[in-house]
Amino acid sequence: MWWFYCSTLSISLLYLVLILFFYIGWRRISVFVPIEYQTIRTKISVVVACRNEEDHIRQLIGCMAQQSFQNFELILVNDHSVDATLNYILAAKESFPQIQLVNATGFGKKNALKEGILHSSNKLIITTDADCMPSYHWLESIVCFYRKYRSDLIICPVKLSGKDSLFSYLQVLEFTSLVAAAAGSSGVGMPILCNGANLAFTKKCWLESQDDLHNEEQSGDDMFLMESVKKRGGTIRFLKSESSFISTKQADTLGEFIRQRRRWTSKSPAFTDFHIIVTACIILAINALSLSLLTASFFNHSVLITFGSLFFFKYALDTFFLYAVSKFFQLNNIWYYSLLLSAIYPFYIVFVAFSTFLFKPKKWK
Repeated sequence: MWWFYCSTLSISLLYLVLILFFYIGWRRISVFVPIEYQTIRTKISVVVACRNEEDHIRQLIGCMAQQSFQNFELILVNDHSVDATLNYILAAKESFPQIQLVNATGFGKKNALKEGILHSSNKLIITTDADCMPSYHWLESIVCFYRKYRSDLIICPVKLSGKDSLFSYLQVLEFTSLVAAAAGSSGVGMPILCNGANLAFTKKCWLESQDDLHNEEQSGDDMFLMESVKKRGGTIRFLKSESSFISTKQADTLGEFIRQRRRWTSKSPAFTDFHIIVTACIILAINALSLSLLTASFFNHSVLITFGSLFFFKYALDTFFLYAVSKFFQLNNIWYYSLLLSAIYPFYIVFVAFSTFLFKPKKWK
C-alpha cells in the first residue's frame, strides 16, 4: 500500500501549493474604487446574445437604462428567438436609443456574440448574458478600471442569485470558489478562469484572437479568448470591486446544474495552456484519490486513517481560502457549508469529468 501513501502525500503537496498560489494572488489584488467617471470619454459596447429570453430581457434592459455610466451602446443579438424576445427589444428601442438590434444570420451563442462584437463601434467590449442583473455602478467601475489599468482583458466578478435553500447555498459556495480561483490565479500572473457573463476586453484584442476561439466547440469562447491573450503576452487583470458584480441565476435543479458543468468541462481537451491543464489535473487527482481511498477503506480499514487525513486536510485548505474571500463575496457560515461541500465534491467532480469525456453533452443553444 506504499504507493497509496506516496500518491496521497504528493498530490496533497501539489494541492497545498495551488491553494497558496490562489490565496497569495487574491491578497495581491487591491480593492478598486471607481472615481471621477464623469470625466471619462471612453465609449463602451455591451454585447448580449439573446435566444428565447422573454423572461429576462426586460429586466436586463431596465438595469442598463439605470446605469450610472451611460456612454455605451447596448448590442442585443437576437439568435433566432421564437418567443417574444424580439418584440420586447423592438419596444424598448423606442425609449432607449442606446440599443442596437442585430438579428443573427448564423446560429448559436458563440456566433451571436461574434456578430455582435463585429457590429460594435467602440474599442472596449463588455459581454454579459440576458439572464444577468448588473449593479448600478457596473459599467462605471469597469470603465474607470480600464482607464487606470489599460488591459487587454478584464475578468470581472460574478455571483449567483436564487432561492434560499441548502442546494442554492452549496451552489453559491462552489461557484464562488471558481470566481475566487480566477481572481487569485490572475493575481499571480497565471489566469486560469474567466466568465463571459462579466468580461471586458478590447476589440483589437478580440480580433487578434479570432482564430483561437475554437468555433467547433459549443461553448468556451470566454476561456479560449483568455488563453489566446495570455499566449500572446497580453495584459489580463481581475477587477476586485463590489460595484462591478454581475448576478446570474442559479440552476433550479440538480440535473440542470450537472448539465451546465458538463458543458463547461466538455471544452477541456481543447485547452493548451499549461496552467489551466495543471490546475485541472491537480483538482481532479485529489478528488479521485479521495474516492479511491474511501473505496479502499472498506477492504482495508488501515486506509481509513489516510482517507480521513486527506479529507480534513483538503477541507481545511478550501475553507481557509473561502474564508479569505468571504467578505468580498458576502459568504456566511463557511465552516459548516464548506464541510458539506467537501463531502459531496469528490463524487460530483469525478462524475462530471468522466461522464463528459465518455458521453459528450448535448448541443447547447
